[in-house]
Amino acid sequence: MGRARLSHPLTESPPERVVPTRPNPRDATCVSRTMRVAVIVVCIVLTLAALSVFASQAEAQSALVHTLSARVTVAQGESQLEIVGERVVREGNRIRTDASGQALITYRDGSTVLLDVDSEIVIEAIEADERGLFVRMTQTLGRAWYSLSRLAADSRFEVHSAAMASVIRAGSNSYVVVGPDGETQVVVTEGTVETAGAGVTVTVAAGSSTSITVGSTPSSPAPVPAPAPQPSPAPTATPVPNGTPTATPSRPAATPGPLPSPTPAPRPIPSTAISPPPAPLTSIAPVVSPSATPRPLPAVSAEPTAFIGPLPTAQPGSPTLP
Repeated sequence: MGRARLSHPLTESPPERVVPTRPNPRDATCVSRTMRVAVIVVCIVLTLAALSVFASQAEAQSALVHTLSARVTVAQGESQLEIVGERVVREGNRIRTDASGQALITYRDGSTVLLDVDSEIVIEAIEADERGLFVRMTQTLGRAWYSLSRLAADSRFEVHSAAMASVIRAGSNSYVVVGPDGETQVVVTEGTVETAGAGVTVTVAAGSSTSITVGSTPSSPAPVPAPAPQPSPAPTATPVPNGTPTATPSRPAATPGPLPSPTPAPRPIPSTAISPPPAPLTSIAPVVSPSATPRPLPAVSAEPTAFIGPLPTAQPGSPTLP
């Protein structure tokens, strides 16, 4: 019989056993941490960028109010707060002064609004871009001075009241007065202001004013009378010394008077003594005696005393004056 065939050849090796590899948990942890840090960094960068944009926009859409005299309040809706010192105000804020309060509103381009006593103004809008600043305000009561900066030529300021709407250009100065019934007066001191009411617009130049009542058109611009000059302190101070100089000329007038008198006084004294022939000193004594010269002595008490003093000290045996 032949050999039985083998079902499997002897040279065939057993099949290899494949063992699946397991992922390392440490590697997965590192990858998850890296992704988490990257996501956090991206979120922080986006948040900071959004905050910076929001901060710049908020700064551009705000103004600074400085209290010049109390009392000044700012209101947002129903809430009201008294301003002490300085405070940032934004769109929708209402600034009001009482009978003694004054406030100065300053915008980012340097333009200012001075709010007088018993006045109220509402900041309706503040917008800023690369071209300039746009501000819209509503003056409801009182008086306010508007001084616009020359830096931004494209800036635009609008002032509204119940009777009119005015456009104030850069570099212009004006003030607006609003009465309790809404009647408004616009006075321009520098530049030009365009004022509209009831569909009619007038241009008010420097030195002119216009008045508008509610529902009517603006009046024709009329010159504003120049205010009377205030008395300066210089003229008031000059009349005061004008009355005092009366004593000053008397002093120099008295000083030159006695000066010429001492010079002739001593000369006649020796001339009278020398004119007669030599005489005893007894004849000179009456000349120098106090009874003969009482009047010149008090007048020349400063100088003649030093000149006449040696005369009576002459010795009897000495000759007369050389």
